[in-house]
Amino acid sequence: MSQDLMTPAVAPQRWVIPPLARMILQRLAAAMVVLFVVTILIFAFIHAAPGGPEQAIGGREATPELLEAIRDANHLNDPLWQQYVSFVTSLLQGDLGTSYTRREPVSTSIATAAGVTIPLLLATWVLSTVIGGMLGLYTARRQGSRADRAVIGFTVVGASSPVFATGVLLSYVFGVELGWLPTLGAGEGGLDTVTHLILPVLTTTIVLMASTTRFARIRFGQVLEEDQVTFARSRGLSSRYIIRTIVLKNSGVQMITLAGAVLVAMTGGLVVVEQVYGLQGIGTLLITGITMRDIPVVQGVTLVVAVMVVVINLVVDILCFVIDPRLRKGLETPS
Repeated sequence: MSQDLMTPAVAPQRWVIPPLARMILQRLAAAMVVLFVVTILIFAFIHAAPGGPEQAIGGREATPELLEAIRDANHLNDPLWQQYVSFVTSLLQGDLGTSYTRREPVSTSIATAAGVTIPLLLATWVLSTVIGGMLGLYTARRQGSRADRAVIGFTVVGASSPVFATGVLLSYVFGVELGWLPTLGAGEGGLDTVTHLILPVLTTTIVLMASTTRFARIRFGQVLEEDQVTFARSRGLSSRYIIRTIVLKNSGVQMITLAGAVLVAMTGGLVVVEQVYGLQGIGTLLITGITMRDIPVVQGVTLVVAVMVVVINLVVDILCFVIDPRLRKGLETPS
């Protein structure tokens, strides 16, 4: 018998992708599909709407000859699929196109608007999630107390008030009556910009903090009623230790998911606040682009917002898998 037949066959080694890496690759693949569908839908809706961008470029007094020249110059007479392919090709090269009305690259317009929107977005997100989480934890430990009832009343009022109504009320009180804070514009940089953003941040924080407080109160209250908390108390462990090692740890996934959902909602929901306070942010840029039928601007802003939403969801998923071993176990490759 030959030596080869006596040697046991060795099964080829399978190349196994780590669970977390596999999850990220799956999410990225899904994100690519979502962004592809988004670009198609946006492109179709814009071109299905009545009117045309050549009128916005040429103005009301534009002659038919001028309008036709504008369409030729911007390839608006090309078949729709050719325009879409051209858009995707430019996009893959990092080019979002040139604004019809602003006469500048769309990326420049978005970067300028993001200078207003990003500080507003981050400040509101941090305040609403941190303060809302702290209020939720505080009231969950004191359910039925005066403080609990007061916070619940605040959350009901805050969640029931439209953003524009809250903004108008704060502008009237602090801007018109008291004269403490500016009510329009984003300022000229530095401390002036900070003072201009106080009222917009306060407006969105009040509305969002109501939701985060209620959610945190419910979730923290559920964990505080679990047997492990009762057992920990019976062992004489301190409240601070119980909060840190049991309550916060067991509520981490839900709170991270909530924080991500708040950020996603704000990404598409700051349009109203920017309109109320006259801020030239991304939301205002999008509204102006739609009004003027500035197709490159609408496409660029929508795509950037979609990318932000996808990235936020991906980061939330990764954080949840990192902090919760039960989710990681569910991703393990079966042997």
